[in-house]
Amino acid sequence: MPPLAHIISSIRKLISNSVRKNSLTGFTLLELILIIFIAGISVSIVVVSIGKTREKTVFKEVSRKVFITLKHAREVAIMERSPVTFTIDEENNSFWIEKNGVIYGRTQNMPEHISISGESIMFFPKGNSSGGRVTIKDEKEREYSIEVDPVLGTPTIKGI
Repeated sequence: MPPLAHIISSIRKLISNSVRKNSLTGFTLLELILIIFIAGISVSIVVVSIGKTREKTVFKEVSRKVFITLKHAREVAIMERSPVTFTIDEENNSFWIEKNGVIYGRTQNMPEHISISGESIMFFPKGNSSGGRVTIKDEKEREYSIEVDPVLGTPTIKGI
């Protein structure tokens, strides 16, 4: 017997001992209040867990976006045979790719509760780079570090 059904059964037995037996044909007010109370607690637990899951998902997606932008910067440098720079503006919490001093694509802004830090990384036509590290943090101190290999120019992402 499930725990909730067992509780309801126990409450019914207690009430039936104190009240005439033929007056109990449906659920009592006490049983209904108890069920509503338990359902309310269950719903609140689910809502809180969904909120935490959403925050983690947004953080992972933003980190993935930075990682993919670094890979794209390397690919553009190789395909267009021109140096490309991945630039970070820590003050405005944004990043972008530059080619010949001009923004290539568009500036990407980080969400309010997530910050980006690191140095600019230059990718060269042969696929190598100046190397460096980009760090993405959120307000709960979760952190991803993306390191760019200077010889290969490939980024690797690490959760810290």
